[in-house]
Amino acid sequence: MKSSDIFMINASADDIEINRGELALRLGVSRGYDDELIRSCKKKLMDVIDYKCAYIRTDIDLSEENICGFDFMTIDSSALYKNLAGCSEAFVFAVTTGIGVDRLLARLNVISPAEHFVTDALASAAADSFCGYAAGQLKQGLVCPPRFSPGYADLSLRFQVPLLDRLDAHGLLGITLDSAYLMTPVKSITAIMGIKNEKNN
Repeated sequence: MKSSDIFMINASADDIEINRGELALRLGVSRGYDDELIRSCKKKLMDVIDYKCAYIRTDIDLSEENICGFDFMTIDSSALYKNLAGCSEAFVFAVTTGIGVDRLLARLNVISPAEHFVTDALASAAADSFCGYAAGQLKQGLVCPPRFSPGYADLSLRFQVPLLDRLDAHGLLGITLDSAYLMTPVKSITAIMGIKNEKNN
């Protein structure tokens, strides 16, 4: 595994604005809804959240239909192939909110189902918001299609294995996989984002 070309993006809790629409969807409430429970749970979450992202920029080979060739893995996915159409490079990245969030959720699951439900929704929305933040940092000055993650459409979760290995995600982010290819910390996301060209070209 190469590590010299793996780069990091870190952010503090204050750097990331949790998407209110995403949160409302997960809570099953209107977009502008707010109450003391949400505010209390958000404060507890912000005290433990630890945003980290590891990424690489790599060439991709799309010469064979529905096959996406990277320097470290080959993915058979018609959906990803279509997503990457016109791209010769891609960012491959992983983000996490940190193990402290898992510990908080485990504790709340025992002492307060209501707080657990709200905090879980907040943490999921926070992870998605940070993923969007990281993608925005990466694509500055570039034309990129929307990011695409294992588990979407026909992109199998099994590709989490080579992807996380290539990013040294265990060492850099503390991410591990179980036998079903699910990640710990649970509020972690992996993604691939193609690069079409420079904006000024």
